[in-house]
Amino acid sequence: MFIAPSIASSQRSALPSVRGQTVGLKTEALGVDPLDVLVPGDYPQTEQDLASFPRPVLRLLADAGVRVAVLEDGKTLADSPALRTLETCEYAAERKVVNTQVSEVLGQVFEKGVDSLEQLESEAEKLTRELRQKGLDYHLGIALNPFPLEALAEARDIGASDREDWMQAFRDLNDGLVIADNGDMKAKFGVVILPHTYHGGDAIPESRLRNAGEVTAEYVERSLGLNRADERMVLLHEKFLPSPAPELGNYRVATHELGHALDYTLEGLSGVPGFGAAHRQTVDSLYEADLAKLAALGEGTETEKVFTSDRADDDVREYFAEAVEAYLTPANDNGGDFFRAGNSKEGLLEKNPALFQYVETIMTSEFPADARPDPIPRSLTPIGIPDPDLEVYRIS
Repeated sequence: MFIAPSIASSQRSALPSVRGQTVGLKTEALGVDPLDVLVPGDYPQTEQDLASFPRPVLRLLADAGVRVAVLEDGKTLADSPALRTLETCEYAAERKVVNTQVSEVLGQVFEKGVDSLEQLESEAEKLTRELRQKGLDYHLGIALNPFPLEALAEARDIGASDREDWMQAFRDLNDGLVIADNGDMKAKFGVVILPHTYHGGDAIPESRLRNAGEVTAEYVERSLGLNRADERMVLLHEKFLPSPAPELGNYRVATHELGHALDYTLEGLSGVPGFGAAHRQTVDSLYEADLAKLAALGEGTETEKVFTSDRADDDVREYFAEAVEAYLTPANDNGGDFFRAGNSKEGLLEKNPALFQYVETIMTSEFPADARPDPIPRSLTPIGIPDPDLEVYRIS
């Protein structure tokens, strides 16, 4: 498979080389450097994989907030600086939005009347779901009696160094929703908004931190790589970074996973002609057409008769990600093409010319400077099924 030209040493020398750190994609005066996509460290092949993407595409992903991070054995996403926390200004802006929405909804609920604790808890869970759908990862608490704020912070496991910030965040979030009562807090509607927890001194949603602790390097390894779409984060395992890589040869996992991130980003570009819903329709139509070709060849026909790999027909998301990996990695006869060997630029052009042409259109596009994808909808459990991400806490 193709190995992109090495990044100039003069560019590398100006960048940090601390293993295990990560940064997001960035736009710089000199353009988007692939090293700004990846963790600084000794990952030259992955740097080259990312360098194979055209700069306008990298810039689009950068502005969408996509990050690429590497997990090492024994580590979790919670251990990595790739974990997305909130900047001070971002957190302050969120608090205003959440306070406004919760205040309006609770006012409307109580105007209609609340006659039981069960109804109050039901309304709080419904409101929590609405917040999640808008990308606001806040929990609510039921507080029927006055409570001391510092005791609540302690109960929420907020460390001493972060406690004052947490209590100020509580006051901001609950402005107009609580009143002071002999030094305690009393909830006007029986519901309060709980601030985020802290991790390394930075605010982070409790659910995000908990879920990150469950994403282990071993899980990423078993999956070959992960695209966490709603967080716009690509996770790789260090085992599969070299070329050739154990078990994968010249197949480029980083390219495949960033292809997933690109798919979701293009789908979200509702304001850019040719993308948004049009992107989804185009890829879905191409996928269905290739499935029909395979079916027409008869039961038992090998997938690779139509698709470039045995993964490309699994679902439409894998179909597109495999196409991106193929388009950016022409075949190589160095003996390393033993895994999904047909997933190459030549193989894509031969077997899926229409898909090849569409990917080429994307890779040669100049996206508007202000192009930003819409938020990715959250997947929530059905109502009635317990979910810690939606939990409403009993405070008092």
